[in-house]
Amino acid sequence: MINKIMIIFFLLFSSILKSEFINLECTTQNENLDRIASFSLLIGTESKKATQILKKGQLQMDLLITDTHYEIGQYVDGTKTELIPVLKVNKDDFNIEYAKFIELVRPILCIKI
Repeated sequence: MINKIMIIFFLLFSSILKSEFINLECTTQNENLDRIASFSLLIGTESKKATQILKKGQLQMDLLITDTHYEIGQYVDGTKTELIPVLKVNKDDFNIEYAKFIELVRPILCIKI
């Protein structure tokens, strides 16, 4: 009986908490204009964290939300005033417009799933 009460309480409490996650599947184009899955992004707008999921593992990074972009990277220090961006995702069409370690010859397109 106590377990049922705990489960009901947990469900009610978890529904009150507001957190939004944006799950993106990002792809690149090759020379034949075929789409190749590159990585996934999980953007936590409430937690201000983002996770890039690659074939070899996951990278957890900080998130800065501006009027036009989700900037994903790492803060310089604990004051969280200056972010070094690694990726910049356009908020309107979810395309990656800046990637620090990837040469953007063709755009990286992301779709929300």
